[in-house]
Amino acid sequence: MKNASVVTMLLTLQFICPLFRERVTKMIFSGLNDQGCLLLVEKLTSEDTVFNRLFIQHYYDFKRRNGYSEIEISQKREALENVLIPYRLDENMQLLKEVGFRSPRSFSAGTTSAASWP
Repeated sequence: MKNASVVTMLLTLQFICPLFRERVTKMIFSGLNDQGCLLLVEKLTSEDTVFNRLFIQHYYDFKRRNGYSEIEISQKREALENVLIPYRLDENMQLLKEVGFRSPRSFSAGTTSAASWP
């Protein structure tokens, strides 16, 4: 990637092994032009474990109300376990700063998301 104006990563970084996330974001940063930007949309976790548990409980309740069986919910959870590894917002922001983005900003659109400009 060279001279990109806009790069979007939509629910992607959370599936990249944490050991490689810095390398991937550095490659993106180096491929942006001077006025380019990265729009990063990610599932986030919270420092508040009670909130995390409540969010997951409500999400599973939502799936049940929409016809998912307990087995389907369990299989999906197992398939994503140790594969989808979300960061907290502050961890994503720190990562963006470390690779060179000057002033990361966040926005919310139904789910919490992060955006950053070089």
